[in-house]
Amino acid sequence: MNSDSDSKIHAYFANKSIFVTGGTGFLGKILIEKLLRSCYQLKHIYVLVRSKKGKKPIERLHELYDAPSLFDKVSELHPEYKEKIIAVEGDLTADNLGLSEKDRNILKENVSIIFHSAATVRFDEPLKVAVNINVIGTKKVLELCKSLNKLEVLVHVSTAYANCDKKYVTEEVFKPPVMPDKIIEACDWIKDDFIDLLNDKIIHPKPNTYTYTKAIAEYLVYQESFRIPSVIVRPSIVGASWLEPFPGWLDNYNGPTGLYVAHNMGVLHCMVGNKEAAADIIPVDVVINMMLASAWFRGTGKTQKLNVFNCTSDRSNRVTWDMIQSYCNKISVKYPSKNLFYLPYFRFTTSRLVRNIACFLEQLVPAYFADFVLKALNRRPIFVKIQKKLQKAINVLETFTRMHLEFSTDNYLMLLNEMNSDDSQKFKFDTRGLEWEKYTENYFLGIKKFLLKEDMSKINNYRANYIRLKFIRNIVRTIVYLGMVALFFSRFPALSTSIKTVLKLGFSRLNKIILLKFYFSRIN
Repeated sequence: MNSDSDSKIHAYFANKSIFVTGGTGFLGKILIEKLLRSCYQLKHIYVLVRSKKGKKPIERLHELYDAPSLFDKVSELHPEYKEKIIAVEGDLTADNLGLSEKDRNILKENVSIIFHSAATVRFDEPLKVAVNINVIGTKKVLELCKSLNKLEVLVHVSTAYANCDKKYVTEEVFKPPVMPDKIIEACDWIKDDFIDLLNDKIIHPKPNTYTYTKAIAEYLVYQESFRIPSVIVRPSIVGASWLEPFPGWLDNYNGPTGLYVAHNMGVLHCMVGNKEAAADIIPVDVVINMMLASAWFRGTGKTQKLNVFNCTSDRSNRVTWDMIQSYCNKISVKYPSKNLFYLPYFRFTTSRLVRNIACFLEQLVPAYFADFVLKALNRRPIFVKIQKKLQKAINVLETFTRMHLEFSTDNYLMLLNEMNSDDSQKFKFDTRGLEWEKYTENYFLGIKKFLLKEDMSKINNYRANYIRLKFIRNIVRTIVYLGMVALFFSRFPALSTSIKTVLKLGFSRLNKIILLKFYFSRIN
């Protein structure tokens, strides 16, 4: 039986202190949980946390512990795990990361490994905000790295879509659309209104400020990689967990999650997408395991150069948007929503016109009707507002559902080969064994449990509601179709008479054929 002594990665993290940015985010939470569960011999995890909405860093750290079910396994294995985590008050956008002199000295003398995952992941963030967090924030983390006495590796989390203007993305840092110092200087003196006006021209050919600033941040890491031992991990579309700490864990509506929620509730039926393109969803635990393995790889000196790891699923285990469409439609019938607005069905189309017509007829018109009913009942209308918010989110997501990119995974495969069998299981990021339909089902169940708080013991009630809504839909369709036929016949009486004559003649001949078949069968 394997033990922790067989794990080279576990041994690497033993007695080391780690600094984490973005620790209260989706990736950060799973990273901290994994470190505590699989690398418990580490010394401390310092988490950069800023005050927010009147809550101090230590209060926000306690909220991290309260993430539903996330730390249950760690708590069972190591009841005193909270002693390993230390909140460090700071802010990615502040001078010197907002660190006090005392905290800077503590980090300087203790930290060996940095995981920099903090970023704004809003695709439509104003350019100045995105630059301040994603570019200047990264620059400040790099400055901190230079001051650390024991630093062995910086793991910078980027995105596979940082270079989505290219058809084939290799595992290397590309020259950015503008040098980091130039965009920082421009954002410093150009007024907000003017820079927002020029936004699309500035970021071209990138589709949004997120991918634009992440590409520039990568180049910053590259520039300093000759002095700071670094690796870059580029996840694609990060989704719910596959295996760890258990299937289906998530805590936000980003990526495909919002799409799944809207589909399951029956408020989203159509969007633009390339059905044959790779969806390239990557489970969050796969990303975290690759981050830890890459830290071990660089930190132990197996390489002296900057390695980039494309953390994607297309090459190893391809799933297309057409497959996702099929899984969603099947799963939403098996596990219908508690709050079902309409029957859930979904499709991708390559035509914006088809999408707009479908959204108008199948989403917006029913939303206006539902709000009309709510107003008649003296209740607050909500469905049109939901549709407008949904369309804004879908417009952003469609940037990626239309793309067909290919990613090199040479470094990914090299890293797999460097790991022993024990580490390959304990820090699993090989997605070749991932069953996408089962994963998507667990994803839906995770959404229901952790986000929507649905009581799955009442799933039969939700299914009964689905059947009832389907019956009403069929009745309404039948009435509408019969009404259209009656209207047609009333408007064209001569054509109506001709159709009746043809039908009568047809039924007469069909009756004769049936009688002849019956006669010959009796003779035989």
